[in-house]
Amino acid sequence: MSRRFQKKGPARPARPQDRKTARPQDNYNDLSTINQIIQVIKTTTKQFTAYGNLAIIQASVKPETTFNFKPAAPEMITGGLVISEATGAGVVGTLIALNNMESYLLLTDADVLAGAKQNRVLNKSVLLAPMTKTLLDVSCVERMRWQYTTKNFTNPGSLADPDLRREKAASQASKRINPVGGQYDTQREVWSQVSRKMASMNFVSETESYSDLVRFAMESKGREFPSCDAEKGCNCIAVFMDSKVICADIFGTEAAYQYYFPLLRDSAFRMALTGKNQKSPDMHEAYYRVQEMIDSFMEAEKHHDESYTGAGSFKTVENNSLTGFNLSVKGELIHGAFFAK
Repeated sequence: MSRRFQKKGPARPARPQDRKTARPQDNYNDLSTINQIIQVIKTTTKQFTAYGNLAIIQASVKPETTFNFKPAAPEMITGGLVISEATGAGVVGTLIALNNMESYLLLTDADVLAGAKQNRVLNKSVLLAPMTKTLLDVSCVERMRWQYTTKNFTNPGSLADPDLRREKAASQASKRINPVGGQYDTQREVWSQVSRKMASMNFVSETESYSDLVRFAMESKGREFPSCDAEKGCNCIAVFMDSKVICADIFGTEAAYQYYFPLLRDSAFRMALTGKNQKSPDMHEAYYRVQEMIDSFMEAEKHHDESYTGAGSFKTVENNSLTGFNLSVKGELIHGAFFAK
């Protein structure tokens, strides 16, 4: 039987897992002045949940944003957000999102869209402005279908796993150096990752659907997952495996985190290896590594993505240990994520 347990982080003053990082925010032009704002980032690790050789760490990364936005996926059910093919004939790498709401809506790079001519996954997180149409940069995750099953897209209630997201993030970062053929390279990496996952699980899908693979994985392993709920006061989830932080997501608000947490948790638990020979992660090492990687992410060099089509600013983030991105509005974080190299 696999080892699984859940612990609260130790509560004592001046904990080593409480750390502040001073970092300069983006520079902004307002026709008269350029202001550079220095903000203190405080990270506090709060909860550790182990499953097999993997652990979920929840943390608070302050300050949160004052900018109001909501997760986009629930509005796809109400009709507040409509996502469709870019043209009647369809374009594999592009979709159109129509935000009918008077709110800013967040779609993340982990969001999988089902229906229309074939299922897609977002290549990058995007903030949709109220009452606007926005082109979405996507990749196909259902290679063997190219025909309509529904007019518009729905959200299947599951997210891309960290391995798939890492490949997309690395490809997006490489576009800055080699923009020619970037879209094809991202799509190729996505297809390769989906094929490898299916082979590793001995799973066959008639249309090579990633959503089918996720459903199979959840039916096979989902009942084994340990209890792990979103911790109050947190806005960051990190995944620790084999003595390193393989990925982390930081949201600008606790409300956005509360929505995405169970989906990100399950996408991580699906990757865990279980069994008596698997070594359970050490909580104290995990806390230390999470702090270290968040610091590295905040301090890493950031580059504007000129192809970004949404509201706010999207930057790729990369250094020797990680690759990722930062989506912000006027220097306030909306969604950031990083993946270990």
